[in-house]
Amino acid sequence: MRLLVDMGHPAHVHFFRNAIKELHTRGHEVKVTARDKDVTLALLDAYGLECEVRPSGWRPLNLIQTTGFIKKRAREFKADKLAGVHNPYIAGAAKSLKKPCILFTDTPGSKMVNRLSVDRASKVVTPDCLAGMFEHQVTYPGYKEMAYLHPKYFKPDKSVLARHGINENEPFFVVRFIEWSAYHDSGVKGLSDTEKANLVKHLSKKRKVVASVEGNHKKPPGTIPVTKPEDVHSLLALSSGYVGEGATMAKEAAIMGIPTVYISPFQNLPPINELSKNKQLTSMEKNDTDSIEQVLKTKPQQMDMSDLTSMILKYLGETN
Repeated sequence: MRLLVDMGHPAHVHFFRNAIKELHTRGHEVKVTARDKDVTLALLDAYGLECEVRPSGWRPLNLIQTTGFIKKRAREFKADKLAGVHNPYIAGAAKSLKKPCILFTDTPGSKMVNRLSVDRASKVVTPDCLAGMFEHQVTYPGYKEMAYLHPKYFKPDKSVLARHGINENEPFFVVRFIEWSAYHDSGVKGLSDTEKANLVKHLSKKRKVVASVEGNHKKPPGTIPVTKPEDVHSLLALSSGYVGEGATMAKEAAIMGIPTVYISPFQNLPPINELSKNKQLTSMEKNDTDSIEQVLKTKPQQMDMSDLTSMILKYLGETN
């Protein structure tokens, strides 16, 4: 099989990397195209995955350019099928080339994006919490973050502690602040710089604070910046708790049994809602330091993890 995979976000690198490695082991050919967003290219390099950088952006001209870029690369590569995460470029290129398109997603998406992506897919693969939402849909138990956090593939690297000036067995928190530049973030604002500084100041009274900050924004004063993007999951797994705007990292922390607070105006994401209902995380629209402090004192129960990478391989291997 010859598979083209497009990655538009750092989380996509983690989601696909173990499956790509296994496909290579089995003798399949995989070509990766990727958007230069945040630490996406740095992660691909860290995991030894070669890629071609494709055009960025969402506006109509960039949609046409990027779809054309992927179509050309897929034709040159002689791809048998194309795959991505809720990806309109992959869907458009596959439709034009009359090739199977496998899209993964764990969000409902907007009507416009869905028309250009999942509505065109040969198969849409989602967690159970989105069951019945799309045509040509198949579901799996759990959450997409289990593709790389399952114990079969992930074990925390304690050497990250020394690199960040943290002693072994020393408790610390992880915070995550995002750029709010994605197409679905239009007109939406997260925490202000003052709110971020106040949150960090409050958390720092109890523990050291490690900060993962998207884009070129400054790290809040009093935080320890993540030195390498591939270190973040080990830091998260070894932490005493997570607080932040990033939904992906909130899910990562929750499924690893870390006390988790998700702060965002986006409060209608099915995986977040389900994890909140199951008391694996706490979701709030605005910073509430008293409530956050209470959440961080209680460790949720570790949940069972599905071997999602095996399921990804199954769905990618199917022809329809």
